[in-house]
Amino acid sequence: LPQDSAVWTDLDRLEDEHRQLANDIAARFTEFSELDERFHRLIHRASRNRFIVDFYDVIAMIFHYHYQWNKAQERERNEVAIGEHLVYIEALKSRDLGKVDAACRKHLKSARQTLLTSIPESRSLQKH
Repeated sequence: LPQDSAVWTDLDRLEDEHRQLANDIAARFTEFSELDERFHRLIHRASRNRFIVDFYDVIAMIFHYHYQWNKAQERERNEVAIGEHLVYIEALKSRDLGKVDAACRKHLKSARQTLLTSIPESRSLQKH
């Protein structure tokens, strides 16, 4: 993206919001889901890849409306995700594709694990 793209300004703002939330995570961890949504929407919009945007929308719909997120250890998961987002933001700002790829893959791996642990065992057994 060009340096004068509005995405960079939005990314700076989201970075500040992530740092503020991290500093008060004990009291505000439930606010993370809204910040998470805005962060991912910005990344997807900046990618200009319709598949990524559509895929995220489908996954979000399935898990937010069909499954109950596992609330156990929500604060800890949110704290980890905030840290991963900050690493991802730093990588994006560096424009180092290797760092961006590594940060993205690490975050996707964590997200995958969260999704899998949120599916109740009885549901996963019914599908086999």
